[in-house]
Amino acid sequence: MRDWYKACKHLFIDIKLGLILLIFLSVTTISYSQLDSDTKIINSLETQLKQANKEDKLQILLQLCSFYVEKDSGKCVLYGTQALELSRELDNPRAEVEALTFLGRENSNIGNYFEALQKFKTAQKIAVDKQLGDNIISTLNEIGITYFHLGMYNNALEYYFESLNKAKELNRIDRVAQLQNNIAIIYSIYEDYDNALKWFTSLIDIYTKENKEMLKAKTLVNISNIYTLIGDYDKSMESIEKAIPVFTKLGESQMLTTAFNSLGDIFLGKKNLIKAYLNYNKSLEISETIKYARGIIVASHNLGRYYLEAKDYNKAILFFEKSLALSIQNKDREHIKENYRELANAYANIGNYEKALESKNHFIIYNNQIYNDKTEKQINELKIKYETEKKEEEIKNLELNVKRQRRNLIILLIGLLIISFLVFRNLNLRRKNLQRENLLLAQEKEIDKLALEKINTEKKKQDLENLRLQEEIQAKEEINKLRKQKYKTEIKLKERELTTNALHIVNKNETLQTVKESISTAMESAKSAEVKKALKSLVKSIDSNINLDKDWENFKIHFEGVHQGFFKELLAQHPDLNTNELRFSAYLRLNLDTKEVARVLNISVNAVEKRRYRLRKKFKLSPKDSLYEYLSNY
Repeated sequence: MRDWYKACKHLFIDIKLGLILLIFLSVTTISYSQLDSDTKIINSLETQLKQANKEDKLQILLQLCSFYVEKDSGKCVLYGTQALELSRELDNPRAEVEALTFLGRENSNIGNYFEALQKFKTAQKIAVDKQLGDNIISTLNEIGITYFHLGMYNNALEYYFESLNKAKELNRIDRVAQLQNNIAIIYSIYEDYDNALKWFTSLIDIYTKENKEMLKAKTLVNISNIYTLIGDYDKSMESIEKAIPVFTKLGESQMLTTAFNSLGDIFLGKKNLIKAYLNYNKSLEISETIKYARGIIVASHNLGRYYLEAKDYNKAILFFEKSLALSIQNKDREHIKENYRELANAYANIGNYEKALESKNHFIIYNNQIYNDKTEKQINELKIKYETEKKEEEIKNLELNVKRQRRNLIILLIGLLIISFLVFRNLNLRRKNLQRENLLLAQEKEIDKLALEKINTEKKKQDLENLRLQEEIQAKEEINKLRKQKYKTEIKLKERELTTNALHIVNKNETLQTVKESISTAMESAKSAEVKKALKSLVKSIDSNINLDKDWENFKIHFEGVHQGFFKELLAQHPDLNTNELRFSAYLRLNLDTKEVARVLNISVNAVEKRRYRLRKKFKLSPKDSLYEYLSNY
């Protein structure tokens, strides 16, 4: 709030920007009125100050400074000085920065800008060194404000922009808004309205996002006034009409008087006298209702301007006189001067030259007073500016001298250190070498010890790893052994099944053979030709069933399940083998003896031997070779 107030107070010198200042001045009056309501709190803090420990005392002193700053300079300086000393004693850089800031503000308030700058710059350096983000923003802003009061606007802008960048970096939107407002005001002073509008418009975006209706509406009034100054009445009206509903909703009567006056100026500029009158009159009615003296002065003066434009000079005189009386009562010299000037014009138009001359003389007197005050103030400001710049230059030169002396001292100290080093170097060299040798021996012993420990550790690890691998190999061998035993057992079971199957065929064939013999005996003793014929047919049927291929196919399927690929591999080596030879080979692979094969095939033992001989010949086996072992390879 201080930065807006100070900036706007300085700007009030320029009557063209008077409307822009009004919206901020109305806010600061509240902060002054708070002093009475804060009396109990201040008394309580001052009582606590007497009994508090150092840490609590420091915080209480800073709180008291915040109450007294710009309200009671003496007490603020007193408490600020105590806080500064205590913060340094307790090594509390943040409190030190705050104390320096309060002291800088009070120096600025009494016009001691050079001391204020030194306090702010010292605080800023501490804030930067200790990376106190918010304090960096504040101190840069305070330096900018101080340069603003000195009329050094370029310097002020430099610090405002630096502070703004830091505020954006830390995402301090409230500080960003304040700094953008300060920057916009400086551009307004320069009459660089494009940049002023740019920064005020940017403020609108911030206040919209932050949902700060009141601040947005006040900024819209500023934008409207700038557009009025450059003669763009349509855009001026667009902005002010957005602000009025907000002031109405929030019950901001003083701001409504300002807004209606601004709207009246727009219509007066557009030569729409009726609407200008209506808005000026609204402003006057509200001001009189809330007894707002400044609002009555401005609205009455504006109504006088309206009647002057409407050539109703008598009514114009009434309103100028009303505004003048209240201006004199409130010691508002700027409006006293303006009212006398307008009265001189109005009286001249009705031919009352005596009154016109009297008013003109009063105007000249007040104009000269204001001009002299302004001139004196400008001279004082220039003097202060010159002295401040001169002192800053002296400080810079002093700092350069200090740096130069410090550099020379450092060079001298370095020279002494080098000489000392050379003197003691030879004395310490042997001792250091001996220490180094002893250290190297100790290190070598330690290294050897560590290396031996490492070797032993690695050996143990390797032995454990070998043992693990050996156990793993043994476990795998055991598993493989068990698997082999399992496979052998399964093969034996399946071979037993095959053998059983084969013997089943043998039993079946033997049974059929017995039945056949019995039928043959019965057929010889049978007398009937029909019976003999029937028995003969039955014998033939038995013969055909003894060698039925179905039994072979069933056997072959089971055999392939045990000895996979036997027939395929055997045929691959001996493609000329017939079905009977394949069947015979299978029975031999099952290790059936000659008699069992003979019974299975329903042939004689001699026939089995003959088949063995023919098969050995086809396989090209020598007499020493085992036919079973040969077939076992398939």
